[in-house]
Amino acid sequence: MNMVPRYQSGDQGRRLDPARKALKLPFEMIIEILSWLTVDALLRMKSVCKKWCALIEDHHFIVKHMDRASPLPIKCQYSRRHDQVALLHSKNIRCMSRVAGLFVEKHHSLPVCRIRNPVIGHVLDLPNAHMDVCRMKCAFDSLTGDAKLVSAYIHNDEVGYEVMSIGQDGDWRALKHPNQGLLKKNGKWTTRRQFFLTDEIHDGVYFCSEIITDGEDWCLEVQALDPWNECFITTTLPQGVFNGCKRVWVFNWNQHIAVGDIVEEELHVLVLEDLKEEQWSQNKIIVPLKFLQHQPLLDDQVLIPVKADCDELKLRYKGGKTLFYDMKNEMIKKVVYKWFDTDVLGFYKPSLVSLKGMRQDERVRHRMGID
Repeated sequence: MNMVPRYQSGDQGRRLDPARKALKLPFEMIIEILSWLTVDALLRMKSVCKKWCALIEDHHFIVKHMDRASPLPIKCQYSRRHDQVALLHSKNIRCMSRVAGLFVEKHHSLPVCRIRNPVIGHVLDLPNAHMDVCRMKCAFDSLTGDAKLVSAYIHNDEVGYEVMSIGQDGDWRALKHPNQGLLKKNGKWTTRRQFFLTDEIHDGVYFCSEIITDGEDWCLEVQALDPWNECFITTTLPQGVFNGCKRVWVFNWNQHIAVGDIVEEELHVLVLEDLKEEQWSQNKIIVPLKFLQHQPLLDDQVLIPVKADCDELKLRYKGGKTLFYDMKNEMIKKVVYKWFDTDVLGFYKPSLVSLKGMRQDERVRHRMGID
């Protein structure tokens, strides 16, 4: 029996070119498309094939995706007790710091701490930190994927540091502070310690400023901890720059360490231009704070410079509101008030980063439908 080919009218009846069937997207284009997807979508895409799974777990792809990821909302609460932003997934847990989509968290009253990636549900339980820990920071190298955790504490009026290489160390290792045990021995006293953390200033993750008094004399030291080399870099504020130490603050001035003092209606700033060379700016920067003409500081008020970024200066009243000041136009752009023990909405950039030793939170795994 002769078989007569059957044809349909229109486009449906046209035979497809076998060469066109074999056309595929270049893998470089697939990488580009995947790098714009959400984390949830990428976790599901891992099941498409082994090649896609290997790509999504590749460190270079993770870094590329992290740069493109859109911020996600997260509920948080400002804790009056700790003066820190605390995540609401648990009333007993507060967020100590964040980096690369990772949250460094600690129990309110216990030395229990962990690192968590909430969007992929990976958790790393850490050895107990020092009981008096007050700051914790994770340093993340985007080139290698290595991470180090640093904690700072004050015990018996002495500051101390501990460090841990994630995935290598089984416990915390103590780092000796440059002035540890030496001040009291020499009859000198530290009248105030000020910690601050930054991802933007080079040469260190932790900075500790100490005002050291010896009778009527005083000096201000800034110690920067380089977590990768596990060493401190110490520099001293030049003498005679500021009249006193009571209202002097160390803060971030356009990605440089700076010391500032508010004198009447002006902020006087001296910038540390090169930390390793201990090179300070030759002249102080004077920033007029015109709003103080109408809102002068009361005797019990303390206004703290926090950060300068281009023309924007962030200042905070101790225990109160935060101001965003336009230095170019000499006007307040925005005022942010602290709402204690009230749910607020924050944002963070998610990532696929998973550190060595992390385990999967089964609740997140079930929510995402991952086998």
